[in-house]
Amino acid sequence: MGLMLLLVASIFTSAQSQDNKVQDTQLYKLYQMKYVFGMKYNDGEVSKDALYSMIAMDPNDDSLKMRLCYYYFEQNQFASSLFVSLDLLSRHPDQMDALKINALSYENLGVRDKAIAAYETLYLKANDVGVLYQISVLQFEIDRLAESKTNLDIILKDPQAKALKLNFAKSEIEQQEITLEAAAYNMKGMIEKQEGNLDVAKKYYEKALEVEPEFFIAQQNLEGLKK
Repeated sequence: MGLMLLLVASIFTSAQSQDNKVQDTQLYKLYQMKYVFGMKYNDGEVSKDALYSMIAMDPNDDSLKMRLCYYYFEQNQFASSLFVSLDLLSRHPDQMDALKINALSYENLGVRDKAIAAYETLYLKANDVGVLYQISVLQFEIDRLAESKTNLDIILKDPQAKALKLNFAKSEIEQQEITLEAAAYNMKGMIEKQEGNLDVAKKYYEKALEVEPEFFIAQQNLEGLKK
């Protein structure tokens, strides 16, 4: 419920609502308090029901729909979070939170081509190389290898790659933070291996380990070339 809890503080200060008269009614305030207490007592169904009631009373308040979007995403109800995000984007194409949930929802639903398109829109608006890395991963997964390589080259030329860190699994219970630069080199190695260029793949895995000597996945990938 972490993302949703970040939104509780703003429950009474919706900037997008077009109907202040509705918000001033006792019934609307009752639903607000129902939402707050549902969040406080970790009862997501109560909070969701309250959100729907507030949306029904004030359908112009898109901040309520954004909360609903986050709720569905955090409950792994990705089809619902997708539909809410699409509704929001139909009204506000530049809404960054809706764009993020839209891309993540497509990705979690396994619709990789649409996830890539959504992430590309997000990247163009945010200029975040972390987003570009996610695009390259998805492109790799559906064998769009040339495009993935191009995006990784862009990442490696960006100064942010040396500072930005991503989380990677080291075991079932442990994660490690790795620079985007090392992650990009490792991904380039994976592409070269996929294309049968094992010597080139080895060089990229070694480059990733020069940057991050403890990078577990790169270590495993390098060991895998020896088998």
